Formats: sequence, structure tokens, C-alpha cells
Amino acid sequence: MGDAPEKSRRTKLAVGALLFDTATGTLAAPDGVEISLRPKPAEVLRNLAERAGEVVTREALIDAVWPGIFVTDDSLTQCIAEIRRALGDDGALLLRTLPKRGYMLVAARLAGAAPPPEPPPAIRSPAGIPVLAMLPLRLPQGCEPELVAFADILLDGIVGALATLREPVVISANSTRHLAGTTEDVAALALRFGADYLAFGSLQRLGRRVRLSVELAEAARGALVWHRVHDLPADGLFDAPDELAVAIAHTLVPRLRNAELRTSLRQRQDVDAYHLLLSAQALMFKLDRATFDEAGAMLRRAAALDPGFAAPHFALANWHSLRIGQRWSADPAAEARALEVEVGQALALDGGHARALALLGHSRTILHRDYDRAQDLLDRALDRAPNDAETWLWTSPTLAYTGRVTDAVRHAQRAIRLSPEDPLLFRYQHFLSIAYYACGQWEEAAHWGLRSMWSNGDYTSNLATTAAALAALGRREEARAPVARMLELLPGYRVSMTMASHAYRDDATREQYGQHLIAAGLPA
Repeated sequence: MGDAPEKSRRTKLAVGALLFDTATGTLAAPDGVEISLRPKPAEVLRNLAERAGEVVTREALIDAVWPGIFVTDDSLTQCIAEIRRALGDDGALLLRTLPKRGYMLVAARLAGAAPPPEPPPAIRSPAGIPVLAMLPLRLPQGCEPELVAFADILLDGIVGALATLREPVVISANSTRHLAGTTEDVAALALRFGADYLAFGSLQRLGRRVRLSVELAEAARGALVWHRVHDLPADGLFDAPDELAVAIAHTLVPRLRNAELRTSLRQRQDVDAYHLLLSAQALMFKLDRATFDEAGAMLRRAAALDPGFAAPHFALANWHSLRIGQRWSADPAAEARALEVEVGQALALDGGHARALALLGHSRTILHRDYDRAQDLLDRALDRAPNDAETWLWTSPTLAYTGRVTDAVRHAQRAIRLSPEDPLLFRYQHFLSIAYYACGQWEEAAHWGLRSMWSNGDYTSNLATTAAALAALGRREEARAPVARMLELLPGYRVSMTMASHAYRDDATREQYGQHLIAAGLPA
């Protein structure tokens, strides 16, 4: 095998944070402390390090380390155990066992005689936003060209959709496309890209259907975070690949955020701006007044921790918007000004932040009835992010309140299709209810309003719209539940408070809405 020449070059290899000297069989720590390995474990480690990132079978290792000698598997097992002890706490991560396949050294690379380089860090932003690599979809051997083309379109679509969402940071599809069919371990691939998460999947034809399977894995532990199967009609495979790709991207992101939030809770001593943002949003979206103020304080801490991070400012604007909508603000005018300050700060840091533009457009309608300015902002937002569910969502109420009711329904429906499992689905359902109410389709308005209530029964704006739709249908008994909950949350509520500044552009529609609220049982 040419062992002597290899040793004579005295190669040094970086294994994690340690430097392995092949000539002496020692591992050197960054502080200079040396850990000596016995000859056979050192030889096993050298063989694994030379093929770092590859699976090496037990048979290949035994043949290389004990050539021509019969040894049992126990000899190799003892060497592996000694190497892992020498590598310390990261031993099991750096030297992985792949059942029935062999072993793989994940974090080793040639380093010559120079000090070991640091392990490649994930390319996180200062805020701590995680990095995701989307791998090409696995395909059956010898599959038809149509399936190959569809897989390629889907990869580009998912990565493109993720890129518009601002987080996670996503690796370009051009960097991963060549890995089609790879069997490399999750941890090794993640190390290669500096990724915190890997998304991957497969396509398989099953008669007249095509089965698409998508998975998300956490790189550090190789643990599966999420798995979903879609069955697609083979005949219409190319009908809407872009929309499918966007829906997958919008479903991946909440699962990734949940995984990051769990990590943050396990490691409270190292909370960065991104994890503060996630924790705050998890509290905020419950619409629990007792914890809502705490969420605002966390968002302000996140903004202070990373002054260049736009997302906490957008989230704070959303926080102010919900406080106004829930009628929790003692000074709605001041709250509206604070909302616009935060949106302005988000746009100053990230001029292409489509959601910030869309929220600003929504607030111009709701708070100021400045419809022309609102529509301009909403159009600009959609131009920047034509596949972002939340951007589509914010556009719907303005269309409803200004009489473009068919477009309002279409925009809300598209938002739901793009993000069918959104953590804020109750808001999506409510905005669709508004659109249907403005259309005069009260049955649909009541249906979606009730669904929003079941998702979150404390969203006061939805309670009002749902009660109005039920009253319009003459279903006043059913309207009692949303009315009772609304008066419990807002004891001093009067319909006249709503009508004075409601966003309907048409006076007759606004008057009709007020009459329906009174008919539902809300005090005039």
C-alpha cells in the first residue's frame, strides 16, 4: 500500500480542532497538549483521514491495517473506540458509524505541516440566521427524461422561493446540482457547504402518479426534522411546478424555525438576534395579552443586539399592527406612528424587504385610508417578491376595501396555496373571509371566518367579520359565540367605534357592515 513513503512525508491532517501527525501517531490539541495513539489505532485513523467524507468499509480497514493477518472485528472496534476517546466530546460526531456500511471521518482534511484550520463555519449572518442547502431530488436509475427535467425545475423553484424569504440563508442551486445521486452522509455534506440544515427528497413514478418525498435534516445531529409526501398526477406534472416549489419552500421554513427555536431553548446562554426573533414571534402569534408585551421587549432586544438586521424591525411593525387591531393600545395614533417608524427602519436596512413594503401599504389603507399610496406600495411589494405568501396576503384587504373584490379573493387564496401550513394561518383565513364578505359571498365569508376562529379564537378583527357574515345569513344563533368572545376581550366595544374609521372606501358597504355587526348582537 506504500505506507513507508506516506509516513516519510510526515503528513499532518486536521481532525476537528486537533492536528494528527501520521509519522508519530499523535493528536495535538490547539493548546499544544499531545495525545498519543497506539500504532494500530493511529493506522486506522490515517486510513480514514485519507478518505475523509467517504464511507470506508470494515473489510477495507482490516485489509489495510492488518494485511495478510486474520483478526476479528473486535480488533477494529477497539481501535475505533480508542480514536473516539482521543477525539474527545466530538468523537462520535467526527468518526461516524454507518450501520452495515462502515465508518466515515467527517471533519478531517489535509493540512500539510501548517496549524489546523478552524472547521468551516456555517455562513450565518451576524444575526445568526441559519444556512440551508437544498440537494437535487433523488431519481430512480434510468428514469425518463421528463422526470429528470421536472426534478431540475423543482430544485431551482424551491431555492428561488427560499431566496426571496430573507431567511434562512440558502445555498445556490448551482452549488448543489452536481450532487444528484450522492450517497454522502448528511453531516459530511453539511460540512462541505457550511450548512445548518439540508433539504433533500426523491421522485418516483407510481403508475399514473408521481410520488414526491421531501425531507429536512438538522446537520449537527443528522436528525430528521420534517418529512412530507406529495402524490402528483403524472399527466399534469408540468402544470404548476413553480407553485408546488413555492409551497414546499413555505412549508420548509416554519419547520426549520421550530427546530432553531428548540435549539435556542436548549442553549439559552447563547441567544442571538435571530433566536430572540423566533422566540418573540412564537409568543406574539398566540395573541395572548399577558405575553404580548414580553414579545415586544424581546424584539427590541433583538434589534439592539444586531443593528443591521431588518427582520426584528419588521416584526415590531407587525407587533404594533396587531396591538392596534386588537384594540390593546392606549394611544392608537402613537402606535400607528411607531409602526411606520419600524417599517421605515426595516426598509432602510433592506430596501427590497417586500413584506415591509406590503405591511406599510396595508397600514396606509387600514389606518389612513390612503388608498392610492397603499396600492402603489403593495404593487411594489409583489414586484419584488412574486412568490411570497405573506406579501400576497397583505395585498388582499386593500383590494377588498377598495372594491376590487375578485382580486381580493384571488390574492388571499394564492397566499393560502403558497403557505398552506403557515403558523399564522388564522390570519390568512381571516383575510380571505374579509374578501368574501366584501364580495357579498357571505356563506364563504362565514366558513373561512369560523375556520380562523377555530385556529385562534382571540383574533378580534376576525370575530367581528365572522359575526357580520353570520348575521347577513340570518344565522344569529351561531353569531352569538364570536360576539360573546369579542365582548369578553373588548368589554367597552361599540360598533360606532368601528364605523367612524373603517377602511371600506364605499360608504354604503361600510354602513351595511355596521348594520350586520349590530344585527349579530354587538352594541351600537
